[in-house]
Order: sequence, then structure tokens, then C-alpha cells
Amino acid sequence: MTDRFINVAFHQARWLVIFSYFVGITLDTMLVLNSANLYLPPFTLLLLLYWSAQFLKQTHFISAFLLGLLLDALYQTTLGAHALQFIVVTFIMLRYRLLFRSHSVLQQALVIFFYLYAYQLLSFVVLAPVLPSDAQVAYWLMPFSCLLIWPVLALSLRWLTQRLIRA
Repeated sequence: MTDRFINVAFHQARWLVIFSYFVGITLDTMLVLNSANLYLPPFTLLLLLYWSAQFLKQTHFISAFLLGLLLDALYQTTLGAHALQFIVVTFIMLRYRLLFRSHSVLQQALVIFFYLYAYQLLSFVVLAPVLPSDAQVAYWLMPFSCLLIWPVLALSLRWLTQRLIRA
């Protein structure tokens, strides 16, 4: 087996997961304040997808729901809209997470690209954003940014998890 498969239980990395969600929400808050949320994906969703692929005994639906509610409060959208989107994307990840884990990080980035495109499509249907003409291209091209972000995020979280288990 390769080092891609980290055999870790949730109770071993509980504080790392909670801290990473806190960092993700902080980054999403900073993106909203800088109006960069059209170009960059929600980091809480990326972290949720990473952790739901790593822990095979948990479904992470409660985390998806709570993080979605936090993003609804952050973006001041209809309560439950992001929660619904997060749960749907998490469900898709859970259906294919064993196959997802077997891919290299670059292949995972491509899969995450399609998950984020599904998230954008759901966001377009559920929230029906009114976008100015100059923001429409950035809105639909947002999943491309995950092709650069996912490898860095996945490798750094894998490194932190391995260090936590060894300690």
C-alpha cells in the first residue's frame, strides 16, 4: 500500500478536524470581506470533502449540515440553502470515496473540480444569484481554482494527520 491510505480513526484526529473547519470558516469569511468568493471555492466545502473521504466510518452529514448553516449565516442567504448543497455534494463524495481515495492527488483535484461544478450548479438553481455580466464568467470558472488548491490542501492535511498519528 502507498502512503495515500491513512488508517486513522476519527477520535485520533478530532481536534485537527475541528481546527481545520474553523480555519476554513475563517478563510471563507475573509473571502466574503474581499469579494473574492466568486473566484475561490468555499474552503469549508473542500475540507468537508477531504475529511469525508478520509474517515470511512463516519458519514459527515451532520458536519455538512452545520457547516452549511454557518455559511448561510456568513453569506446571508436563505437558511438551509448551503446546508442542502453541502449535503448533496457530501452524499456524492460518500458514494465514491473508496474510488476517490485510490486516485493520485492530481486526479483527485479533477474529481473535486466536478464536485465543485455540481455545487455551483446547485447554487445557481437553489439560490438563483443575480450576477452582473462581468461576474458571470468568474462564477462559472470558480471550480477551476480547485485544480490548484486541492493538491496543496490535501497534501498538507495528509502531512498533518500523519504527524498527529506518529506523535
